[in-house]
Amino acid sequence: MIETLIRTHLQGFTAGRILDVGPGFSSFSRAAAEVTGAKEITYLDFDPKVLDWQMAEASRAGITATGITLRLDATDLHTLQGPFDIIHCQEVLEHLPNAEQVLTALAAKLAPGGRMVITVPSRVSERWIKAIDPSYMRDEPFGHVNEYDRAALEQLLGRTGLQALVFVPTQPHYFVGHTWFYGSRMRSEPSSGRILTGGLRGAVYSRIFRMSRWLFTHTGPRFWGRLMPRNYFVLAAHR
Repeated sequence: MIETLIRTHLQGFTAGRILDVGPGFSSFSRAAAEVTGAKEITYLDFDPKVLDWQMAEASRAGITATGITLRLDATDLHTLQGPFDIIHCQEVLEHLPNAEQVLTALAAKLAPGGRMVITVPSRVSERWIKAIDPSYMRDEPFGHVNEYDRAALEQLLGRTGLQALVFVPTQPHYFVGHTWFYGSRMRSEPSSGRILTGGLRGAVYSRIFRMSRWLFTHTGPRFWGRLMPRNYFVLAAHR
């Protein structure tokens, strides 16, 4: 659903350079490049396996890619050679005790008229998962340290000089899937989201995920997203 939102809300927007902060093993910035015509993506991550994978995938798509290992703080982000027409900051802010500082630094690298794609877990889904699995993100070195509802996220955007052009509660299939995932004590790698648990639990999770995604996609993803938001999708720009 996130990729669909990216393609829908970037349709008609033209970009040259994209920055993807903490991309993990996702395809979101390549989807943005495809729809906007961008030919250059800079990937920023601390995991060399992620950077190698992303650059290989970008190369296969005919995109020039650069991988950079950089700390997420204002001082190091200042060294990035901007500006960028699109900045992806997806599933990042919830991990950062200095989220406002980082978002301010990223906003400074956004080109005039540029777009920033932000996703974070919703507060209601985080608290639901903590209720069914009290060990969720406990003592994880790269765990979640922030929770956001709509008001908190919009306030953060305002303090960093950004405003939301699009704000969509989404990913209800993850809300359902993660209920099983964490309720059955499956585990994933916090930094990349890579699933570490297989076997029967993994097979059941995959089936729940696929079936709920099909159902919600075909019966109104916006409705189900408002009812069971696992994430917020935000398309932001300078105020």
